[in-house]
Amino acid sequence: METIDFKKLSQQLRVELSRVNNWRKIVRALSIVVYLFVFCWFMFVLFGGFLAGRVGWENYSVITQYIFPVFMGFVVLSFAFSRSLVKFQEQENDIMRNIMSSMFPSVCFDFASQLDYKILSGSKLFNTSFSDPALGTTTYGYLEILRGEQTFYVADIGVSYGLMNKLALNSVTGYFVMIYRYVLRPLFASRFESSAHNFRGMFGWCRLEKAFKGSIIILPDHLEQKVGYLAQNIQGLKKRYNARFMHLEDLDFEKYFSVYADDEVAARMLLTPAMMRHITRLRETFGHDMMLSFNKNTFYYAAAMPDGFLCLRKQALDNEHLLEQIYHEINLSCHVADELKLN
Repeated sequence: METIDFKKLSQQLRVELSRVNNWRKIVRALSIVVYLFVFCWFMFVLFGGFLAGRVGWENYSVITQYIFPVFMGFVVLSFAFSRSLVKFQEQENDIMRNIMSSMFPSVCFDFASQLDYKILSGSKLFNTSFSDPALGTTTYGYLEILRGEQTFYVADIGVSYGLMNKLALNSVTGYFVMIYRYVLRPLFASRFESSAHNFRGMFGWCRLEKAFKGSIIILPDHLEQKVGYLAQNIQGLKKRYNARFMHLEDLDFEKYFSVYADDEVAARMLLTPAMMRHITRLRETFGHDMMLSFNKNTFYYAAAMPDGFLCLRKQALDNEHLLEQIYHEINLSCHVADELKLN
């Protein structure tokens, strides 16, 4: 494989990278202003009556005189924000196409394909309860890798699921979930378009020649002790799939992962000492918490990346290290099955 000169590639893309970075800053600044205004407007609608009682109706009427000009200013800012966002996304997509064609010329890459719900559901990594609403999924980028007779798929996805989805459907709590997801979270999210998701990051899958009996689910070990992403859904996952916790003898593996399976014999046949070493080495090389599952003849894997997977990072865009990071993560994601010696 030809060695990539990341410094030369970075210099070739320097102008485009700087332009995207500038648009990112503009979008971020406008998003903070717009979403703060929306939050203040919600508070005014909810507590306007209380404010009138505190300041008196005469003073309150003076305050309301400024609502129209302020609202018109908000309309202008919202328009500027939406146009800046479209411009940023177009330029980011264009430069990612250039980067992908330079670093992975044999990989099919696009932003239009959407992940099939059945594939995500089949992974059993997200839907944790029969009572949960359907998974909400957005695909931000899609890779298709042809290697011999096999096809590997890796996507940049956002997934919403679990309690938040359930509360969003309630006529009372749905209003507050909307404020949280679409007003408060965008102020602090790494990428504001990910604010509605419980999970944003890499998700990959491939068909294997060997079929597995039952389901084997491998999750980051600390999720059971940590309140937050997926942790509170572990019990639901066990109940839904009749998955039982398995104690394995590899201390290095169990430092990173917990294993749940509905067929312990099949799980132990798969998770040999050599396989556990491969998974541990993959986790250390990847540098992110990973989730893996085996269901029938398909292998699934995912890793949380709040900054997005198939997109530019928010760090400085004027050096080759950014491109090296992107190359490392995409290349490793495309070769997970090979790293685990599954083929």
